[in-house]
Amino acid sequence: MILLDTRELDHPIPLEMAVDAFKNLKSSEVIHMIHRREPTPLFEIITKNGGTYLSYEDAEHIWHIYITRDGDLEGYRV
Repeated sequence: MILLDTRELDHPIPLEMAVDAFKNLKSSEVIHMIHRREPTPLFEIITKNGGTYLSYEDAEHIWHIYITRDGDLEGYRV
């Protein structure tokens, strides 16, 4: 698991970090991105490049985004 905690970072740094991590992601790896907002532009980039993501907002209004290349995020569902 690759953890990207971007809650304290300003745009476009979180997007750039996630895209860079995705470019280097092996098929069995998962990125867990923690963000203060739902990064919808990232979702378009991920899906256009063959990735899969799952996102949810927790009770503290923090977004958790899981990204993979192999499409298997079943264990990360909330």
